[in-house]
Amino acid sequence: MDRVEFVQLREAMTVNLPPASGAQTADAAAKLRRRLVSSVMFAEVEVEATDDPERLLIAMVRFRPGTPERQVASFLEAVWITELRLDGLDVFNFLVEDGHVEFEAATGDQDSGYYLSLQLIAVEGAPQDFEGRSSSPSEVPVETETPTTKKRFWKK
Repeated sequence: MDRVEFVQLREAMTVNLPPASGAQTADAAAKLRRRLVSSVMFAEVEVEATDDPERLLIAMVRFRPGTPERQVASFLEAVWITELRLDGLDVFNFLVEDGHVEFEAATGDQDSGYYLSLQLIAVEGAPQDFEGRSSSPSEVPVETETPTTKKRFWKK
């Protein structure tokens, strides 16, 4: 989806649904933070809730040096789909450049009665950002708090 189409769909969602409540955005921020921190791909994870309808959640991370930007984008998409996406409309857009991935997303559902939006910026980190962190995913604990209605994108 191109950026213009993404912006139009996100705007339609923000006009037709109320934003997620403070408790809902806090819960979504906690889920996102947990998933990003538990990944060996990221360091210096920052996640916050805002009042901006286009980015109710904002996040910034550093990704492991040498990781292909497309791999970072794919992982961020999977986290969005498995952890934050609602059952209704789901739109997202990427800007991928050398050393930089920007992920914007929005999801909304009439049955849930709200929408959630996100802007996440990932920049390539330096080796010292990852000192003392394992590079092996097998050493990272697997979360078990995910609701059973959402499928994981990997097999245990």
